[in-house]
Amino acid sequence: MHNDVDIGLEGAALVVEITDGDHPGYRGALYYDLAKTGAIRLALAMAEELIGTGVTALAVTPGFLRSEAMLERFGVTEANWRDAKVQGFEASETPCFVGRAVAALAADPNVHTKAGGAYASWTLSDEYGFIDIDGGRPHWGRYMLGYTNGILDRGGPVTPEEKFWMVAVYWQFKHDPRFKD
Repeated sequence: MHNDVDIGLEGAALVVEITDGDHPGYRGALYYDLAKTGAIRLALAMAEELIGTGVTALAVTPGFLRSEAMLERFGVTEANWRDAKVQGFEASETPCFVGRAVAALAADPNVHTKAGGAYASWTLSDEYGFIDIDGGRPHWGRYMLGYTNGILDRGGPVTPEEKFWMVAVYWQFKHDPRFKD
């Protein structure tokens, strides 16, 4: 018995690696960095190996994920998640948001043009127009830029966490080819 779903793209398929970050920057801990950048590299390598097969491989990253585990960790529920006193959680997204990103990619007849790349849920939302289940459109990239600009506006980082984020964002802008002239 054959149970393929016909999405109108004969022979097309999509392989998605889920990672952390859509950039080559360091993620703060060796083994975590290795795992997450390894997923991006795996998508790139699979894309090369799958040329001509109708299969597109790429990587997708969520922003700050408001998963069941994170809700539990912060002592909140989906109903009161805004009560969590955690930096950045106000810009978090549900697992459905990144799921909608993958669904939008799967429905895109030109997804093959994204083969081998790493894409963020928030930039895919800008491109495809989907929203999170709560009606919001979280944008981790804009949030982090605003957060780090705020740190700079008041004279620089004062805590280890602020220093970490400043270094991470600086590294990304300095080394990411998307930000070169």
